Amino acid sequence: MTANNKLTRTLTRRRFLSRSVAAAGGILILPSARSAFAYAANERLRLAVVGMAGYGAYHGFAEAIHSYGNVGYAVSCDVDLRKVQRVYESWEKRAAEWSRSEKLDQRTAAAEYYGPLAAKKPPLYADFRRMLDEAADQFDAVVVATPDHTHANIAAAALRAGKPVFAEKPLTISAHEARALHQLAAKCKLPTQMNNGGTASPGFRRGVEIIREGRLGEVRDVHIFFSRGGRNFTIPPQGTQEIPQELNWDLWLAQVRWRDYHPEWINRIAWRETSLGELGNFGPHSANMAFMALNVKDLWQAAAGAAGNCRIRVHAECSDNNQLSYPRWERIRWEIPARATLPPVTFTWHHGYPPDYAQGSRKMFEELLRDHGAADRELADLLPYAGCLILGSNGLLATNSHNTTVKLLPQHKFENVEQNRPLTLAASPGHYKEWIEACRGGPQPLSNFEYAAPFAELLNVGSLATRFPGETIEFEPASGQITNHPRAAEFLSYEYRTGYTI
Repeated sequence: MTANNKLTRTLTRRRFLSRSVAAAGGILILPSARSAFAYAANERLRLAVVGMAGYGAYHGFAEAIHSYGNVGYAVSCDVDLRKVQRVYESWEKRAAEWSRSEKLDQRTAAAEYYGPLAAKKPPLYADFRRMLDEAADQFDAVVVATPDHTHANIAAAALRAGKPVFAEKPLTISAHEARALHQLAAKCKLPTQMNNGGTASPGFRRGVEIIREGRLGEVRDVHIFFSRGGRNFTIPPQGTQEIPQELNWDLWLAQVRWRDYHPEWINRIAWRETSLGELGNFGPHSANMAFMALNVKDLWQAAAGAAGNCRIRVHAECSDNNQLSYPRWERIRWEIPARATLPPVTFTWHHGYPPDYAQGSRKMFEELLRDHGAADRELADLLPYAGCLILGSNGLLATNSHNTTVKLLPQHKFENVEQNRPLTLAASPGHYKEWIEACRGGPQPLSNFEYAAPFAELLNVGSLATRFPGETIEFEPASGQITNHPRAAEFLSYEYRTGYTI
């Protein structure tokens, strides 16, 4: 490296660090070297992918990069070389197999995408901060598919660097992180997307329309359910194990407090310090239609301290009071106040081991469905492992785990109602492509951070309530404060390790 290049890198590093320090005290938006809004259709959109084998990154980009139209996989970032190798091997396999395909589009993809990726791997970084510092001019937008606890941290850094962001759910693991991302997204106006892919489906968009059209009448109850059960670990992983050579454990932990390596810490939905449990895993999918259609986000725009009538009351029942992990079953209730002309509504999350959800929930759901005309033979389809029931004064809407289908009951009331495709909301080209098109100057995706961050904050406060089962927490969305419970308020945020900031 020449002395001039060394000096340039040193100055770049200093600028990045000074911006990070300044950002800790407030929002700082940095200009991008090349605006993502300025692309012509024939310019290649260059992606930096952080968390290469994360679900959204692997299925959405590593093995589908050819399907988005002149999009390049330009820079990689991952703390675990085992996962990096998995992606490399997939490119090599696809390049070899598709180059011999009878299908022209596959041969083209092998020649233009997977062959070049296999032959010359994109630059690889372990530390996303270093990637943003040293390689920012090599990419235009960032995909975040790391373990749950680092989503917000990396997304915020990318936005501050002027890069559009596509991030996995859960968007954050604390209410404070959600609020910080909300404010940042509102300031920078860059294309953003949380990966709750059902949002792009025709059924989801038609379901939102049906509710907003008033077809169900007044909606006052929403039941979200999932049957997998919490891990309920009562002691942390015991002992210390040797860190795998391929894993940078310090960077895996990122901003959360240090602990010695044990592979059980990597359990994605087990620990409170690094996840929201299954509520963070499926809440962004199964509660999505109701949160959007019922305009719950509007509460985040109300005036803070508005006579207490804009506060959400949150109450949790749990199998166990577990401060380390997540209980075997939980029932979380959010009492949501009126929004404009919409009446108050209660959201309830029912989660536990199959065949039930929370204790006694399945029996209650079966009775609700029978009361709305469902036959016994239909109950299994209407109550899958995860889904949502939205109850109105005129009927009931049942939807599946990712809110991609709509079933209206009683059936005779809704025989002439379109249930499969949107009539007023724009049809989506696909969840990933929607963001890609936004980066090229199209409209913001439907699940952009200004929507997804308040949604994440609601889920975070619900998760927090399971630390205090049987107690009621009052949360004010406009201010982001818990107004009645000082001990609960302590869990709205957590302390970041030195070197990281939100």
